[in-house]
Amino acid sequence: MLTLGISAINLVSILFYRYNLENQLTKEARLYFEVYKYNPAVRLPPYIKISDKLPTDKKYNILGITNGKYILLDNSFKSYRLQNFATTLIIWEAVLIFSLMLLMYFTIIKYIKKEEYIRKYLEILILTIAHKLGNFLSVQKLNIDLIKSKCRLKAVQRLEDAYSLIEKDFKFTIKTLKNLGEPEKSISTINLKDMIEDILHHFVENLSNKEVKLKLQNIYIKADSNDLENILFSVIENAVKFSENRIYIKMCKKDDNIYIYIKNDVGELSKGAGVGIQIAEFLLSQYGGQIKTHAGRDFLTVLIIPV
Repeated sequence: MLTLGISAINLVSILFYRYNLENQLTKEARLYFEVYKYNPAVRLPPYIKISDKLPTDKKYNILGITNGKYILLDNSFKSYRLQNFATTLIIWEAVLIFSLMLLMYFTIIKYIKKEEYIRKYLEILILTIAHKLGNFLSVQKLNIDLIKSKCRLKAVQRLEDAYSLIEKDFKFTIKTLKNLGEPEKSISTINLKDMIEDILHHFVENLSNKEVKLKLQNIYIKADSNDLENILFSVIENAVKFSENRIYIKMCKKDDNIYIYIKNDVGELSKGAGVGIQIAEFLLSQYGGQIKTHAGRDFLTVLIIPV
């Protein structure tokens, strides 16, 4: 498109210059002819000729006839002027395009360096947060173990379950943030049933006192394993965190979509979806999928994944 645009501008510029050149030379030739009538000894420019005879070759162009004399213009001069104009125009355009390309190059390099700086800064920030929160969780784990060794209260068990859930959530969030910095995705064939079962295995302790019903089948999909794991972990973790007594997961394939239904009852103090749903929505949108939710007596999350 840029080449066509420049070519069109060049064509218009050359035609306009040619039109004005022809008018200028015609006026100039007639002016010299008027001077020649009163002073035949006047020195004419080499590209203007006054002749009594009609030229037989195409070297000259007849500009007019006055008093039986022909006003002739050397065509080679006009071609020479047009060629000089076109050459100058192309040279200046080449300089302009080169300058713009150079400016664009340095702009892109500056942008890339800035992006690299921001990426490294975020990596250091993530590592710092991970280190500080990791130390905090380690201390809390030690405190829970000390309390547990002294008493066997149900509240202690709840505290331990909550800690376990926070620890899993923290580790998976750090993994998600690290994977977001990857420039390219690694696409592979994944069995959704196996991945869901592996994720549920992380919550064995948290699900020990809850009813879990699964209706899964072997359905395969091509996607980045990290993205898919992040999506499923986020919505399953959301169900585990906010459920009170039961969780139901069903999976099926219809037309060109895969549907995953995750339903859980909701405790009185924890109605609604967590941040996990928003994370999953963002990642799934990269594959053209979507998430639908419905809150009632139970909370229903539906993942729609294009095949």
